[in-house]
Amino acid sequence: MLTDQQLQHFRTFGFVTLRKLFTPEEVEILREEYESELDHVYADQPFKGETRYWTMMLHPRTPLYASLLEDERFCGVAEQLYGDDVIGIGTDANRYVGDTRWHPDHRADPSADCFGVKFAFYLDPVDAESGALRLIPGSHRREFHDQLHDNLNSLEIDVADVPAYVCQSEPGDVVAFDMRCWHASSGGAAGRRMCTCVYYNNPKGEAEEAATRERAVSSKETPAHFGRAEQPMYPLEWLRNPSGSPKRGRWLRRMAELGYFELPAVP
Repeated sequence: MLTDQQLQHFRTFGFVTLRKLFTPEEVEILREEYESELDHVYADQPFKGETRYWTMMLHPRTPLYASLLEDERFCGVAEQLYGDDVIGIGTDANRYVGDTRWHPDHRADPSADCFGVKFAFYLDPVDAESGALRLIPGSHRREFHDQLHDNLNSLEIDVADVPAYVCQSEPGDVVAFDMRCWHASSGGAAGRRMCTCVYYNNPKGEAEEAATRERAVSSKETPAHFGRAEQPMYPLEWLRNPSGSPKRGRWLRRMAELGYFELPAVP
């Protein structure tokens, strides 16, 4: 859970850094599962440092990653921010190439997009010179968010020249940020390893629900966007919820209602 000070920081600036959230032992397991799963998923496309690689990490092959959405260190904070009915959307792994342009993950207008919190963590030390996440404080707020939408990328200046907070971090640290915040990275080497856990606010009312349904439609195209058209967005094993987790069961039912997938029939 966030302290009162951390909660106020998040609500004011749109993000907060959680130092040493993972133990050194967990970091090593995360690294091992990351390398093994990306090697498995991209077995026919060895990494050449030219194209970003991505995959969902909810498979039984990656048990630590698959457990993170229901880990109180993550879901407890997400529920604190957006309510006990927040929806756990996924945990993924990325192998990045080059700079990442300025962008929000969601628009700030809840009638046009859904919103939520993303927990990002790197498996190697990162700073301003090596591709650390950069966030524009306060850009989750609609007026400022929209000003950036209208002007930021038209300024034609380098990512590193935009006034922003650099989230320097060590393995084990996690940055939680409102997905409406504008963010980017600069200077990172090809192949830098970054992973995320994502939670969405449970939409209330017709406008928010319609916006979330639009997200559900686009999410189905994510594997194809990263060259994995044959890969389902969500592993069947995760959808079957074999442990009978009540929390995951609630997420699955709500996500099915919103159009993310059809739940598998009970064997």
